Formats: sequence, structure tokens, C-alpha cells
Amino acid sequence: MEQLVMGSEGTLGIITKATLKLLPLCPYRFDVLAVFDTPEKALDLVPKLIQSGINPTSIEYMDNSYVRSSADFLEFKGAPHYEDGIYVIVTVETYSEDELDIKMEQLSDLCDEAGAVDVLEADDRIWAMRRNCQESVSMLSKVSLTDDVVVPVNKIASTLKEIMKIGAKYAFPIPAKINAHIGDGNLHIVLCKCDLEDAVWEQLVHDFHEEVYAYVYAQGGRLAGEHGIGAKKLSYMEEFTPVGELDLMRKIKLAWDPNLILNPGKIFNI
Repeated sequence: MEQLVMGSEGTLGIITKATLKLLPLCPYRFDVLAVFDTPEKALDLVPKLIQSGINPTSIEYMDNSYVRSSADFLEFKGAPHYEDGIYVIVTVETYSEDELDIKMEQLSDLCDEAGAVDVLEADDRIWAMRRNCQESVSMLSKVSLTDDVVVPVNKIASTLKEIMKIGAKYAFPIPAKINAHIGDGNLHIVLCKCDLEDAVWEQLVHDFHEEVYAYVYAQGGRLAGEHGIGAKKLSYMEEFTPVGELDLMRKIKLAWDPNLILNPGKIFNI
């Protein structure tokens, strides 16, 4: 039940109290930056990590355009492999030092096998780059659009590759920029308007979304992993969600909120 309410974006009710179960923080942690020279090599690390049993806390992906824009935004002159590096940042946490040592050795071997050109510690400067990905876009374009989609974890690599292929077909001034929580299947895509005329920009965005969303749904994914549907993606929600699934959502909405007063006009139309 709690999953249903949390995913409803306020359309089924208001949470006034939450009881949480807290787990102790792992006392041992290490952050690794694996640098690759092609997206394919970087993305091929993901299934290897998932199958390895290392169970990383997070796996973050930054394409090279983000590496450069984030480094420039932060004025980080010594960013590793600034010109051509693609970053995969992996966090491993354990309850024992021996376990951490074993997993770090495994992780280093996996990075080498995947074709990493460098394996370094991801220090605070690297994490600052990752945290400022979105902010750095403002240096490139005053108007941009941030999107997020989610797919099953085992589909993340192939989906990223396909999005890059789709993006290359459209005449955006800057190729689609991608960063991702690739450990949980959540991808963030940024499109930059730059000097495009409004009508051209809107048509390009629409056509890009039509292709990307169709592919994501074909992989068992959905329109949003973190950002939600709200009003912005309502039309796409109705276009791509299977009819039976959408009908069930509407019946649940009417059962919980027959007067349609809870966050109206969001997710889908009644």
C-alpha cells in the first residue's frame, strides 16, 4: 500500500506521518572513478558489476560532455581525462575492512577487464563534478530540458546506447547530454536549445521524446524514475501506458478520491 501512495504524486492522499526503519551506516567505504574512452566500454562495466556480487551502493555515469562542462563550471583544472574521459563512479560500502579490501580488488579487476584507461579514487572534487552536472548546463544554453526515464537495471547499457543513437539523428546544437544512476536504471537526459527558434526546438524535442519513450517502454521501462509525471508528461503517460494499466489507475483514483480534489490534473486525465 505504501508504494501505491508514494508513487501517486499526491493524487491519492496526503502523507501526514511516516514511520521509518533505520539501518546503521557501513563504517567502511571507498569511491572509485573508472575512466573509459568510449561509452560502450563504460556501459559494459554495468552488467559485470551487477553479476559480480560486489553489490555497490551506487554506480554513477557521466558522459564526456558532462565531464568537461562540470569541470569548467567548477574551474577544476586537473579533472582526470578532461578531453575524452567518460566517468563511472562506483561506491562500495561494507561492515568489515577485510570485505572492503576484497571487493576493491574485485572492482579494480572488473574495471580493467572492461577496458578502463584509468582507475582512481573518486575524491570530493569528482563528486562535486557529479553533483553539479545539471548546473553546468547553464554555461552552454540558457534554455534546456531535463528528462528522466527508468528501465530495468539489466537494460541500462543497451538503453543508453540506443538513446545516444536516437539523439544523433536530431539536429540539436549540442548532442543530448546523459548522466545516470546506472546502478538502479535511472537515466537523466538533457537537451539544449541554444539559438534554435522556438518552433524548431519544440518539434525536435517532441520527435526525440516519441522515439525515446517508445524504446523505453519496449524495454519494460517507464517515463520517469525520479522526476515524476505531473502535468508535464501527462500526454505521454496517456500515449505510452498500456490501456489496461491506465484504466486500472483511473479506477483506483476514483475509488480513493471520488470528488477529484487531490492534486487534480496530474499523471492522467479522468
